Amino acid sequence: MRFDDRLTTVLKGSLPEGPGAATQWRQVIDLLAQKPRDLGNQDVQAGFARLHDLHDRVSEQDRLAAVQSLNGRLRSAPLLVYLTADTDTICDAAMAAADLTPEICADAFPRLSPRAQQRLQSKGFVVADDQQDESTPQSRKGQAGQDASPPGLSSVKQPAMDSPADRSGDPAEHLAESQIRALVEKIADFKKNRPVETLRPPMNDGDNKSFFVKSLETIRFETDQSGTITWTEGPPKGAIVGVTIAQPAFDEGPGPDAYGAAAFRQRMPMENARMRLCGAAIVAGNWRMSAIPCFSEETGRFEGYRGIMRRPNMAEDAGHSGIDVERREQLQQLIHELRTPLNAVIGFSEIIEQQLFGPASYEYRSLAHNIMDEARRLLAGFEDLDIAVKVDSGQLPESTGITKVDWLFGRMTQRLQGLTQSKLVDLNISKAEPVR
Repeated sequence: MRFDDRLTTVLKGSLPEGPGAATQWRQVIDLLAQKPRDLGNQDVQAGFARLHDLHDRVSEQDRLAAVQSLNGRLRSAPLLVYLTADTDTICDAAMAAADLTPEICADAFPRLSPRAQQRLQSKGFVVADDQQDESTPQSRKGQAGQDASPPGLSSVKQPAMDSPADRSGDPAEHLAESQIRALVEKIADFKKNRPVETLRPPMNDGDNKSFFVKSLETIRFETDQSGTITWTEGPPKGAIVGVTIAQPAFDEGPGPDAYGAAAFRQRMPMENARMRLCGAAIVAGNWRMSAIPCFSEETGRFEGYRGIMRRPNMAEDAGHSGIDVERREQLQQLIHELRTPLNAVIGFSEIIEQQLFGPASYEYRSLAHNIMDEARRLLAGFEDLDIAVKVDSGQLPESTGITKVDWLFGRMTQRLQGLTQSKLVDLNISKAEPVR
């Protein structure tokens, strides 16, 4: 997913009543608690506004059960501030479910309720003097009139830490505090002593061209009378000069295919002959070679070939697997892992749409229908991707059957036009009638 629209989906529709209000309360605080930074500011404000509207419609028992269900997943400081302003039981449950860093706790401390501040201090949280002043009733009274929306976080403040001689209390908390201090010191030392990387200047050959080129798409070359390459344009020359185009490639060695070798023997021009090069990674692999024979103007004797090699395009290399075995297995595993939750989403959407477990409002059933359609569309895409991987690897079992040529031609035309439009290519296809 490119963005998280779960909260927007939950807030769609009118304000629910009865059990629906308690359900939406639980959904909103669960989404706000887990990943507050991944949600847009407008979504967060809309979520807090919905909590405010639902407050009187949800009983204290339901609100308490929803907060208790967070169980260590409350990572939003604004939501913690909002919940601690509720009843004492909900405040205690919110503090028990909170999982905030000491820096965020120090920043949110002045905005917490007095009961929540006492809970933090009872756990050994030390408050700086400026934060203690901000948390007084006079300062909190001044803050209350500034903004009615849920407070956000300001600049991070480091919580004060006592010296080892002044500390007392739980040894486990002291140990955790010392570990945090040690980690902070290590990070500071690393940033201070981190070596500065220097860029290595590129090495040049006689033509003032860098050896460290990212890719090589074409190679111009010349051969002698025996077919051995004696000159090439561009690096690296050592991997190309000395290779012959007169003898076909043997085993895994370099050389042309039978067509290229036959054209050399007959001193004929060659076009798109297959050529294999070895050695340096930048030139290793398959190439397509086009060359013409050269003859002396004075004596007419054969002097060699001049030509160009290029990398094969996608159509020319379609018969070779484009995905290695490891990547293919990873892709198939990923498709399987994505297909499983999608089937579950489709199943639950059908349950809501068909009201199998009880009545559901029209809005929920409409949302479930849309979710089910999108999930099925994604599932169809995964099935196509799985088939493509099997075709690429030769794992697709052969099957026989009969189809209408006219229908198949139309489907192929649609797919080709979609591909060519993305590549900015105009493709005109016509068919004779009737199609046989």
